[in-house]
Amino acid sequence: PEEALRKITLENNQSTSEGIRNVLLVDTHGHPHLNRDIQYSNHFSDEAKKELNIKSTIQQGVVSLTCAVSPLDWDSALQYASQSSWILPALGVHPWYLGDILSNTTTITNGTDPPENATDAVDIKKYLNWEWLDTLETHLAQHPHLLVGEIGLCKMAKFVREFPSEKGGKTTALQLQKRVFRKQLELAAKWSRPVSVHCVNMHGSFMEVLRDVLRDVLSDAKRSAEASGGMKGGDDAAYRCALRRAFPPAIAMHSFTGTAHHAKEILEFEKELLHPESVDDGGRKRRKPKLQTKGMEPQSDERNAEVDEVIFYFGFSHVINHLMCTSEKARRKGMEAVRSIPSNRLLIESDVHAQEDVALGTAGALAFVAQVREEPIEKLSDDCVKNGLKFLDSVGLQLFDQQKQ
Repeated sequence: PEEALRKITLENNQSTSEGIRNVLLVDTHGHPHLNRDIQYSNHFSDEAKKELNIKSTIQQGVVSLTCAVSPLDWDSALQYASQSSWILPALGVHPWYLGDILSNTTTITNGTDPPENATDAVDIKKYLNWEWLDTLETHLAQHPHLLVGEIGLCKMAKFVREFPSEKGGKTTALQLQKRVFRKQLELAAKWSRPVSVHCVNMHGSFMEVLRDVLRDVLSDAKRSAEASGGMKGGDDAAYRCALRRAFPPAIAMHSFTGTAHHAKEILEFEKELLHPESVDDGGRKRRKPKLQTKGMEPQSDERNAEVDEVIFYFGFSHVINHLMCTSEKARRKGMEAVRSIPSNRLLIESDVHAQEDVALGTAGALAFVAQVREEPIEKLSDDCVKNGLKFLDSVGLQLFDQQKQ
């Protein structure tokens, strides 16, 4: 992290003197508003701090996103972000913290033993207090630069492991996660805000949620078509618009721990979303005839392929994707995933919990991704700045239009 920050700081200082560049890094996921657990800057020498003017770098050189995890820290995230236009807030309910929105009044049965299928005994949404959802929407209405996050799905969450067996145990806990995730995804779509998504060992459930949304839009279109005399929704401009608006403008997979195959599946879904003519009335992808490619040279590097619109981005952090990735198998699959991501979808994240660590944590992510992809750190830095600003663009970051080009 230190060497990466030193290198891009030097380049940034030279470029800034020429009036070309002003953003050093874009950190698209962290929790610095929590102000705890300093990890990087404590290992940074005083001499190095003075050399790089690290305080100025944090305050003036890094565009950052601070993500709340529960209604309990929403106010602190908003307050932290208010100190600078270079800091954006995101509010949401993290899958680890569903315990903070539990209802204390719901019971399943009057007996002592839970039913065989506890989720059949009561509508499980009653286990949660849903007032937070109205509060979140109020914040979105009041703060035009507010994102939604950190939200998502996590099989490893303590909430899942310890959810009471009399209320359905793990099965109910995972269903609650999916409901909370979808509600927040829908709210982000309604207000056209990007989202930051945590997804750990739940790729299948994540794709189920996306396809459920797609199928609901298809069903609505089919009903409208029948009511209007058989208009084909897949070919209708209004249908295409409704389909796109059913999803947030941009979705960042935070500290992506999926495989290259998972990333490919997500990007295939994006193609279906942007090109609904490839999906049949049941929400299934239409098969396309295979092209004869034997003996033909590839037209471009798929990893660098550009598309008209980017919805899904993939973020990587030094702390999650490198430091906490300890097994050889996990490291190998993780590096394969990093290499598979198209360059125009890469994001870097600090995922830190203190402001002092934002620049170093983000630089560490940059160094990790550059090493894995065997790319010059300066070029990757430029790509990730552009990608990060584009990801945040739908909340109106017009100050940085020059660097998004």
